[in-house]
Amino acid sequence: MAQQKTNPKLEQALTRGDLAIRQANSGRATAVLRALGKMIVEASATIGVEAFVVIHDGDKIYDPADGMWPQQLLVSLDGPVEDADPDELRTVTLMADTPATVFRCEWQRADGKIGRQEGRPLAMVAFITDVDIPWLDD
Repeated sequence: MAQQKTNPKLEQALTRGDLAIRQANSGRATAVLRALGKMIVEASATIGVEAFVVIHDGDKIYDPADGMWPQQLLVSLDGPVEDADPDELRTVTLMADTPATVFRCEWQRADGKIGRQEGRPLAMVAFITDVDIPWLDD
């Protein structure tokens, strides 16, 4: 049986299209994390706390892994992220396998275990900043 050949132009168009979709989805994940970071900084300021956030290489990651986007929003409430104790940082990722916008926050607990909290945007801001938000996004 003869193997059917793929049209090279079709293959090229599909490959480029697939990469464009992956880049767009990754860009969206990074933009959503940046927006959450801005919400955290501004919410913290309302109670006199200075929050610092950073996303390292967020625009260079294209595919989710294990249901999570690999971009990580690092949050420090103890000075700039680069100078903060790694045990004091909160790491926020965007879940990729949920229809709603859901984040997962991980941090080092005092007992040495990793703490995890999942929530929608406003709930995550309230959790990280301890700001009383009059409405939640449920």
